[in-house]
Amino acid sequence: MYKLSKRLSFAILAVLFLAMNSGCSSQAISADEASKVPPKAPAEEVPCCTPIEKAGTSLKTIAPKESDTVKQQGYRAVCDAGTAYIAVGTSGRIDRIKPDKTVTRLPSVTPVCLNDVISANDTAVAVGDGGVILIAKNGADFKPVESGTKKSLYGVTALRETFWAAGEDGVLLSSSDGEHWTSMDSGIRNNILSISENGQMGMAVTREGQILMTSDGTLWNVMDYNTLYEGYSELCWFQSIRASGNVFIIIGEYQKNPGAPAILTSDTGEVWREAAYSQINGKPCEEFFPLTVNSVAVEFDQLVAAGNGGKLLTITDCSECSTLDVLCNQNINDLVSANGYLVLVGNDFWFDVRKSDAFRQYNIRAEQALTDYNNGAYIVDVRTDDEYNQGHIKGSMHIPVDNVEAELEIRIPDKTREVIFYCGTGARAQKALEKALLMRYETVYNLGGISDWPYDTEAGVSSGEQ
Repeated sequence: MYKLSKRLSFAILAVLFLAMNSGCSSQAISADEASKVPPKAPAEEVPCCTPIEKAGTSLKTIAPKESDTVKQQGYRAVCDAGTAYIAVGTSGRIDRIKPDKTVTRLPSVTPVCLNDVISANDTAVAVGDGGVILIAKNGADFKPVESGTKKSLYGVTALRETFWAAGEDGVLLSSSDGEHWTSMDSGIRNNILSISENGQMGMAVTREGQILMTSDGTLWNVMDYNTLYEGYSELCWFQSIRASGNVFIIIGEYQKNPGAPAILTSDTGEVWREAAYSQINGKPCEEFFPLTVNSVAVEFDQLVAAGNGGKLLTITDCSECSTLDVLCNQNINDLVSANGYLVLVGNDFWFDVRKSDAFRQYNIRAEQALTDYNNGAYIVDVRTDDEYNQGHIKGSMHIPVDNVEAELEIRIPDKTREVIFYCGTGARAQKALEKALLMRYETVYNLGGISDWPYDTEAGVSSGEQ
């Protein structure tokens, strides 16, 4: 977990998502810095995809009437429950999905849409429209409990052995056992769309850009991202928040360019980073817009983002190496990475279970490889002795491809360290990479050929040869 947090904090944060243009740079400011920015004159009315009305000093989303909205049938959320995964969705549907893709349909105890689910301390809690809360203990079937509210609940999490549910009109509930719920004052009136925790603190978000934060669940502080960061970054509509390791990740879209996904990251909530990348599948990322992202998961040092149209985006800390796969023609609404599997769920009750590394990206560009090398990664030349002596990347280690199984563990015993292979064209580097994966090295990349390296090279046996 330490490795994941470190990689996210110092690598992925620099190259995750396009802000508005592929050339924009990462930005990060603190709340203190933002408070020093003089307020701008009131702007003209901002177009929004949902009606809003003034409510004191905040904006309150007007929820459409049920008769005006026809929800797409399907799964809304999925969580890890140990030996299986629990998926919930419309019409109160609850399924247990196993890694072998067998599905057990659980008895329906409510007709309403279930919006989120979590499993902690042998207790699973699902929340849904109309204040519905269902619990299941020790693998038993779900049963309804009294929530004390008729407001729709959109998110649920567990922080320090306490469950938290949040939803419509700023409703916030807590429970120590999942059965008895108490209303808390969130301090806001907007809908809380999502809530998550990282073991140390909890965070929740509204569509309008409010971020609620707590360290103990008793006191919730509210930060308005769009107010604090106005003039520093584009204004956003938020959709959800997810914690991975120590890092919180907010998913959203840009108000003036809704086809471009926005992802913000922070480990404390005090400073949020908005980052940029330039290519997907080797092409300008704008060619793949509009791109709506609904959920994210982290695999070691890479981010996997799922969204509408069955799209799955894999993002590394290499700005030109992101890849996009299309898994189905349904919107993928949620995903979870756990126990070596990536479980995805979507509309029409579509789901898929893949090995967690199925979409891992192994290419890396020279610029990022140099940055990683300076931060402790190994660069390994897998060519022959003669090729290496004629010229190699300065500071690289030499292990011919046929010797990888015999020498790699001796030369690099720590299998959590990043290893970057290269050769003449990239073919032998790929073979070395695949061998390293079989040897259970966690973070490996293929740089390609030495001709792809524009930086320092040297001839002869390196003084740094080990």
